[in-house]
Amino acid sequence: MPLSPEQEWTLVACGLMAHADGILDVEEWDQVLWMLDERIDADDAKAWTARLADAIALRAHAKSISIPPPFLTEDILSKAWRMALTDGRGSEREAAVHDELAGMLGEDAATVAGWRETWTLKAAARAELIAGFAAIIARADGDVTQAERTSFETLLGRLPLAAGTKGAMTNLLDEPPEMMMLVGGFAALPPEERRIAMLDLVPVVKSDDHDEGPKAFVELAEAIAIDPAEAQRMLER
Repeated sequence: MPLSPEQEWTLVACGLMAHADGILDVEEWDQVLWMLDERIDADDAKAWTARLADAIALRAHAKSISIPPPFLTEDILSKAWRMALTDGRGSEREAAVHDELAGMLGEDAATVAGWRETWTLKAAARAELIAGFAAIIARADGDVTQAERTSFETLLGRLPLAAGTKGAMTNLLDEPPEMMMLVGGFAALPPEERRIAMLDLVPVVKSDDHDEGPKAFVELAEAIAIDPAEAQRMLER
């Protein structure tokens, strides 16, 4: 089944945001590719993979596809800004590219700037939930190895946490929160955001040499209404 204009624009927007700072890191790339998952067949997915790697090709493709209805614009731009926050913050260059995307979609720049402020605040709150879950997973076997600690600190460096929060989050490895305290916050997120948040946890799980980490990951997924089979597939990506 061909992608809709909304899906194509989501991929184009996320891809261009991932290119915006000139550094396309693995975490950004994985999130863009997640947009492709199970939505198009293998041949089309291959074509999109090549297109996503080429900012010029992405811009050319944007000119060839229909503009989606205005009521879809906010959701597309929200996903694009999430790409900018993948490395922990949105830069001026990324904001400029985001403004450019807004113009391509016919949206007012001042309105979109306000949206970005709201999305950034929500992302910081979501990041605290992710950090809490990551600490629970890292301690699933009752101990925290150096590899797990390093992986956790790397995750904190990528999360869009509010200023002054990262230091406090480091202490979560020694005193992780109760899982049920976090489940409600995650359950309130839209399903796609829950899945992408779980993807942020995958490197922490893979740094665990024991079976407890993957087991805890699947249990956490179930608790926030993600199918265990899908959670297992995330670990196998």
